[in-house]
Amino acid sequence: MIMAFRLLTSATLLFLFPLGTRGARSTTWHVKTSVASSGDGTTWETAFKSIREGIDIASDGDTVMVAQGTYMENVCFDGKNIVLRSTDPLDSDVVDKTIIDGSHAGSVITFSGTEGETCVLAGFTVQNGYAEEGGGIYGGTDDNRTRATVRNNVITANWAQYGGGLYGCSGTIRSNIIIDNSAWSGGGLNRCHGLLQNNTIAGNSAVWGCGGLHFCAGIIQNNTIHGNTGISGGGLAFCDGAIEGNTIYDNHGTEGGGLFDCGGTIQSNIIALNSARFSGGGLHLCGGTIENNTIVGNSAVEDGGGLYLCGATIRNCIIWENTAPLGPQLWGPSQPSYSCVEGWTGGGQGNTTDNPEFLDPRGADNDPATYDDNNYRLSANSPCIDAGKNESWMSQAADLDGNPRIFYGVSSFTVDMGAYEHGSFFFEITEVKKGSGDDTELRWNSRPGDTYTVWSCSDFSVNEWTEKATVPSQGTTSSWTDPAPFGHGKFYRIEMK
Repeated sequence: MIMAFRLLTSATLLFLFPLGTRGARSTTWHVKTSVASSGDGTTWETAFKSIREGIDIASDGDTVMVAQGTYMENVCFDGKNIVLRSTDPLDSDVVDKTIIDGSHAGSVITFSGTEGETCVLAGFTVQNGYAEEGGGIYGGTDDNRTRATVRNNVITANWAQYGGGLYGCSGTIRSNIIIDNSAWSGGGLNRCHGLLQNNTIAGNSAVWGCGGLHFCAGIIQNNTIHGNTGISGGGLAFCDGAIEGNTIYDNHGTEGGGLFDCGGTIQSNIIALNSARFSGGGLHLCGGTIENNTIVGNSAVEDGGGLYLCGATIRNCIIWENTAPLGPQLWGPSQPSYSCVEGWTGGGQGNTTDNPEFLDPRGADNDPATYDDNNYRLSANSPCIDAGKNESWMSQAADLDGNPRIFYGVSSFTVDMGAYEHGSFFFEITEVKKGSGDDTELRWNSRPGDTYTVWSCSDFSVNEWTEKATVPSQGTTSSWTDPAPFGHGKFYRIEMK
């Protein structure tokens, strides 16, 4: 019974053009290692041979465009707010073949720390850095960290004492592959406090601290974090910002296989198949609210296969098939609520011990220990559907699939337990336009098998709705045409029955 609204006020489309003078013209400088000798950089035919030359001549607002090839350089931005990019940062083949190699002679990329959001590094393979801080990318000191955007790069095979892949980058870090880096502490990232979004952080290792993300205090959102190894935290440690919508699996630590001592809200994540040599296979000493997570198949040799000494609120979670000699699901003082916890006898409001009925937790290979083909979404008969507790944040939030967090399920507008909302999808009117005649066509996204009721209202102030039609689903998109003349003011509402 989700409702979608669209106001049709007239057939005229209005566009707003901002007033003001044009900014200064920017310049694109070209770099191509295969040219015989450096030119003036203004065309591909007269390109510079090195990235260093392009950055030296560039001014704020300029772009340095780099052709495919291997550039044996250690690159410094020198505080300039420029865009350094490959020819196509969205093409993985281009990214793989546009390589900046640091030759183990320091950080591959160095920011001075004064760069802002308009400074961008995009579309490179950054490899073979070797430094005290930030083997792949160094972002500055505690008092002076860059806010540059780092996106669509592969950052690999770098080493540092702190932050093998990245150190001290406090701008947006988005859609990168940060893989197979190593460090004493923070094999993947260390002290990166900006938004970390849609990255793959995998196969990184640390000798002492966390293998994946260490002391990263910004929002950590929609990342895949797997196969990282460390001592205090395999996947994440001391990350005190919101940790939401991530897939955190197959990480390994001495304490806290998945997460160690993370103090922010931990929400709508899959935390699966992580392991600890001692305590806290999934989560260890995490003090923030732990809500709507699916915590499954984690293990610890001693205590708390799922969670160990996590003292804050645990709500709307599925905690299942974790293993440890003491407290296989939870060990410590916290009492979960509105959660599905295997074998739980510790009380708490709204809990269930019934099997969550995942869609396919063993996967096509019938092996629950191989994550990639496991499906922890809820089947239609799951006791976790409509069984959680609604919170204010949910009205505008998404589940792990990016669908609305609260969706009309079996019987009520109540959130499901776990990371996924059963049957949820974005239901909205996507288009209102003039039809083939002088009529009005409505179009909305839909699901096969559903039925929809279309309502209209000519005067919203009196809120008198008229039922216009019942429309069976036409597939992933459905439509209905109102014979009323296009352009007459009218409200429409569509209900899913």
